[in-house]
Amino acid sequence: MPEVGSKKDKAQTQKYILGKPSITPANVDEVDLEKLSVELAGDAAAFAAMADDDTDTTAPAFTVMRHPDTNDIHTLTAELTEEDADKLKSKYKGALLVEPDHQLFMQTTEATFEMSQLPITAANSSNELKITLKVVDENGAPVGSARVDLAGEVWSDQQMTNAQGRVALKLFGETLDSLTELRIKPALDHWSRIIQQPAFAAKENTVTVTSLPASLDAPQVNLWGNDAIGNVQMPASDRIRVAVIDSGFADGHPDVVAAGGRGFAAEGNPEEDWKTDDSGHGTHVAGTISALNNGIGMRGVADRVDVFALRVFPGASFSKLIAAIDEAIALKVDVVNMSLGGANQSDLLQQRMQAAREAGILLVAAAGNSGGAVMYPAAYPEVMAVSAIGKFGTFPEDSFHSRHVTDHVTSDGSCFAARFTCRGPEIDVCGPGVAIVSTLPGPGFGSYDGTSMASPHVAGIAAVLLAQRPDIHGMPRNGARSKTLFQAVLGSCQSLGLPPELQGHGMPTLTADNISAPPSDDGIDVIADLIRKALEAAKTIKETT
Repeated sequence: MPEVGSKKDKAQTQKYILGKPSITPANVDEVDLEKLSVELAGDAAAFAAMADDDTDTTAPAFTVMRHPDTNDIHTLTAELTEEDADKLKSKYKGALLVEPDHQLFMQTTEATFEMSQLPITAANSSNELKITLKVVDENGAPVGSARVDLAGEVWSDQQMTNAQGRVALKLFGETLDSLTELRIKPALDHWSRIIQQPAFAAKENTVTVTSLPASLDAPQVNLWGNDAIGNVQMPASDRIRVAVIDSGFADGHPDVVAAGGRGFAAEGNPEEDWKTDDSGHGTHVAGTISALNNGIGMRGVADRVDVFALRVFPGASFSKLIAAIDEAIALKVDVVNMSLGGANQSDLLQQRMQAAREAGILLVAAAGNSGGAVMYPAAYPEVMAVSAIGKFGTFPEDSFHSRHVTDHVTSDGSCFAARFTCRGPEIDVCGPGVAIVSTLPGPGFGSYDGTSMASPHVAGIAAVLLAQRPDIHGMPRNGARSKTLFQAVLGSCQSLGLPPELQGHGMPTLTADNISAPPSDDGIDVIADLIRKALEAAKTIKETT
């Protein structure tokens, strides 16, 4: 039997991304990434050849990523030890960037709806408290697959309701009088509920949760987010193409469809993996942007768009986001939504953001949910950073959404800056991000919070504006196009009276005929050209009279 050792005794590897800086230092030669890829491939082959057949050691993972247009390598990924990474940095000096392939996270607050307390006493069957309850809707029908969290002073338990809506919870060291909080989060179609100091009977207990406004069995409803930003129909035009870089898409939902996609999340079939959405996050985001105007459920902000689901979760990281951005460039999308982020900066990731902008793509990203500094990629100047607001009266007061209310209230008193939203000078705009109802696998609907929910509102607005502005849509796919659309979104903003670090320019809003916008820097050149032509015409008229 082998002796248990420590992993610290072995050289640990991690994934790195490698590439050239935007500007190579003058005192070093530019790196040939094709040659470097051959070198790294040779190292991997040698490693595999030297591996002992009796061990489970495998060759380090190694991949290349190429420009969609030129097919030149722009980034490499490799499994390296910290020592190997330092050797590469030393060998190539400042001519090669070697960055950890940091993880990225969904920017939704769903993960915070967890057990609030951990046990601090040893379990003892003699002081076990058993609670049974049934979760029902307002009509008395059972609500299955609801997450139930019951907390006391020293213990908590979390279980799921069965098909009959029933659940049994066990807490140790608690009494009926020491219970502090009951939290219920239905999987689909109902609001969450929080009950402080719950009063339970010894045996049978019933808790009622309220249905969401959107349903496949009822007429289509207008949701508060759409009303806030302007619920307008897109004009007839060439369809706008939007990429949703997220957790995939629940193919088959009757209220939202995708035009295509690709999977980058894990080993499997990339042509099919994007149709899977284990978390529901990507499907929720896609619904906010493009839920069908079909008379049932809900309607997305942009009702005439082609959505492409680029799946990077689970396990999203810089390299997967880079690969998804390359796919968006290859697909020639107009807008990219990224409801994800992390605290770490990457020069190589920023280069791909710049490449997307130069391909005429507007990049929109969630600012983050830590309540602190704006996260990446939203913090890059190439990306439109979106913070989150909520609106009073749009959710039950005993729901989890109420915990996001703050004293940062809009000038008309109707809305508030969400407690979780990241803030700072990088914020460009704000959008609806509390109690956002949208599509979920099941199929059904769910109400989520987060800058993840605010970002797709803005991405949808950008799509509508692009359809309303053929002068922008018809521009060559270059940096001027994306910059002009960026400025058009900013030009549609209405200030809410919040501090700039919370709202940026304000909340973008749509009208039925949003055909004008403040000129960008590039727009100044257009105006100058029009003035020049007018003067030439006037001169011609004068000369002929």
